[in-house]
Amino acid sequence: MNTRQVVVLSESFVEGAVNLPAIATRFLPAAPPDLTGFDAIIFTSKNAIKALDNLTSDWKSLKVFTVGGESTKAAKKLLGEVFYEEAKSNAADLAQTIADRFADLKFFYPRAKVVSLDIEAVLSAKNVRIKSQILYETISREIDEKAIAENAAIVFSSPSAINSFFTQIKWRESWIAIAIGAETAKILKNYVKNYEISPETSLRSAVNFARDL
Repeated sequence: MNTRQVVVLSESFVEGAVNLPAIATRFLPAAPPDLTGFDAIIFTSKNAIKALDNLTSDWKSLKVFTVGGESTKAAKKLLGEVFYEEAKSNAADLAQTIADRFADLKFFYPRAKVVSLDIEAVLSAKNVRIKSQILYETISREIDEKAIAENAAIVFSSPSAINSFFTQIKWRESWIAIAIGAETAKILKNYVKNYEISPETSLRSAVNFARDL
């Protein structure tokens, strides 16, 4: 039986793992967006859904595009279904799919202050009509290094979690790094030589994957 400790650096609680929130979400003051004329909306995080839903429910009448297991789960909890879920769970792949198949739609993109991929810039360059609004930001939280055991598998849920972790803690070679999503992996490789990418982008799946290593 694998008894390796699995640490999740996320605000979300995952049963069976040591949960160490590396970041916190701060929702920014914002006026409800006027969604008149928009056909669709892009969600790349569950926090974007929460931030927007706090301001207006008008988005629920739009075609919803999601990327990532957590954002998809959050959207389905409110809607039942989404119009399009990016199978590869990669924001760059979602942007390409939109440019290839849905370029006739006008998109609204609620986002964080800092993002790993500027979808608005990518799609605008491909002549897709899109407007973004910054609704929240992520801030670092103090991480209890003593809670992390030797040989632990550490799940990095976002680029922000990576930045928070490595500004506070020196990496140990006995640890195993696991990234959720390709964009997170791109950042993680700047800090560790070896890492794994979870085949699926939900936290639960990443924890299960870590246990099998």
